[in-house]
Amino acid sequence: MMHVRSPTPTVERTGEWQLIDPSIVNWFLNTVSESIFDIVHKPHLTAFSLWTAIEKLFLDNELQRTVYLEDELRSVQQDDISINNYRTKLKHLGDELRDIGHPIFEPSQVLNLLWGLSPRYRHLKPVITAKFSPRTFMSTRSFLILEELSEKHDAKAEALVQQQQRRRAWIRQQHGLR
Repeated sequence: MMHVRSPTPTVERTGEWQLIDPSIVNWFLNTVSESIFDIVHKPHLTAFSLWTAIEKLFLDNELQRTVYLEDELRSVQQDDISINNYRTKLKHLGDELRDIGHPIFEPSQVLNLLWGLSPRYRHLKPVITAKFSPRTFMSTRSFLILEELSEKHDAKAEALVQQQQRRRAWIRQQHGLR
């Protein structure tokens, strides 16, 4: 880590340093996307100078990126995706905000999840928000996944009941019964 935390004076660049530093530079250059590579690559890079260039690139326009990410986070709607995929989408946006220095705290995560929740779960919002101890993002997710599974189970059970009723009606019709 000392290779990327501060510049190493020329007199301190030992043989070991000269073996390790280019390896770190190569790893960085082989890891970043092609567009970032094109921006940061130049001759005679050190791990420190390369890391500094990459860091500046990611921290540029931090406020503008925060505004866009916050807006996207607040406008995510579940629509027809599963609770788990919806939660994952929100978590990724939260992780991106955290990575640029603007973390989303637990109560806000829960509120964002509830805000964009499909209308079919609207009856659960008061249950989740009325709890005396605040729910966490993960416990809210678990609660909603359980409801989603219950809803699927109920739909299957209802379909089975309807199928049995149609079968009985067909049998009665075939035998002239009412």
